Amino acid sequence: NRYAQIFGMATFPRINAGLLLILGGLSSAIAQKQNCSTATAAETAKMHAYWCRAMTMDCFATMPAHAFEGFTKGCVESFDGTAIQGITAEQIKRIPGDSFAGWQSNIEYMGPACAGFTEDQAGNMTEYACGAMGIDCFTAMTSDAYAGFTKECVGNWRDNELGGSVTAKDLAKMSSSAVSGLNDHDVSSWGVECAGFRKEQLQEMNDLACVALTPDCLGSISNKTCAGFLDSKSTACQAIYNTCGPNAASPGVLASFVQFPVVMAVVGFGLVPTVGYKYVRKAILMRKYETLP
Repeated sequence: NRYAQIFGMATFPRINAGLLLILGGLSSAIAQKQNCSTATAAETAKMHAYWCRAMTMDCFATMPAHAFEGFTKGCVESFDGTAIQGITAEQIKRIPGDSFAGWQSNIEYMGPACAGFTEDQAGNMTEYACGAMGIDCFTAMTSDAYAGFTKECVGNWRDNELGGSVTAKDLAKMSSSAVSGLNDHDVSSWGVECAGFRKEQLQEMNDLACVALTPDCLGSISNKTCAGFLDSKSTACQAIYNTCGPNAASPGVLASFVQFPVVMAVVGFGLVPTVGYKYVRKAILMRKYETLP
């Protein structure tokens, strides 16, 4: 039994998947005696979920990077959250792109290893995994990985997890479709990083994200790129144009949200009187979902 050998249990009898269902409780015992340093991609490709679940941090830490090329979606889904803290960036980048669809909430425990994410891998992540990523993961990721994120993934990013972690280069790599998934919590703390936005991305930005852009963010966007707001299908986003760019003539609508208690926000059709930013957000949500949050 090769898997028993990988786990340091050469004398363990050959067992089938059905018996593993009964012996699932052995995982903790297996985890105490692992020797994963000789594993190969051909072997990891055939591993049953119970073996995948049994792997510990020490096992991952000693496993050759090339062995990760065999991991399947079902195996990745079974990885123990604590154990994956032993995985390195070099190992992560070897996991097949389609296997990345297996990540669930267990990805929450991954930090520096996220530096190994590739564009193809990011593009295969489920919305559940995207919602579990933490700031350490975002900080470690390369700009190339951001190019793979989908609208559904971005729409499930944790509120405020991007603060201080995203860069202008990261934003520049994102697709226009992915940018349309950003919400107000994602962008509300951004400043100079907004210099990375492209014109076609601003065209796709939604109402909530547009009204949450800060003066520092808008002032970092080039005048040429700001023109993207004018081509937006969102009236709220179109209204941001006059406050965008390093040479914006007046504080405009967005600055009014901050400076004055009573503002007029452009929402849907026409001007809607509101009081404070949170009411602007409620008005937009009501326009989109016909209910207040």
